[in-house]
Amino acid sequence: MTRLPQTGRERREADLERKVDRVLTDSRFDVMRTRPARLSLIALGAVLVVGIIPAYAAGGAIWGIAVTGLAYISWWLLRLSIRTVADLPDRFLDERQIAVRNRAYLDAFRIYASVVGGMATLGLIAFVLVAENDEVTLTTTWSQAIGVVMFALLLPTLLPSMVVAYREPGEVRKQVAS
Repeated sequence: MTRLPQTGRERREADLERKVDRVLTDSRFDVMRTRPARLSLIALGAVLVVGIIPAYAAGGAIWGIAVTGLAYISWWLLRLSIRTVADLPDRFLDERQIAVRNRAYLDAFRIYASVVGGMATLGLIAFVLVAENDEVTLTTTWSQAIGVVMFALLLPTLLPSMVVAYREPGEVRKQVAS
């Protein structure tokens, strides 16, 4: 007879194991697990994350929140397409999946560092080009500032899943016999 979970922690662990098993064996979202679908989700996520800054800057809070929400939805869909391999703890993954996830985090860090470094470099170049007597006054609105912050928060959130989706070949869709 199997022992039932007694403590809250044991119940949460058992619930987590059921959820992970369901995600790893689920076939409802197989249409999103093909290579073209994954590449489309990567492109959608990239466009939405980059679009957050102009959405907040030009469209204000409403447009910014809408684009941010769509970016989170694209992240959720991307996670489903890779069966959340980029986010699962080691105990739920095999050795190959652990290696894929770890490599994805390393590459995601490198991409993020390059993007932030590139943005800082462009900012310094712009400063040099427009500075008068080594002085520049920067004015910004709350919407513009929150757009930059949301971009800086969402990009590293999406990148590991994007890297896994890009690297993995995708799953072959099973044909339903009619």
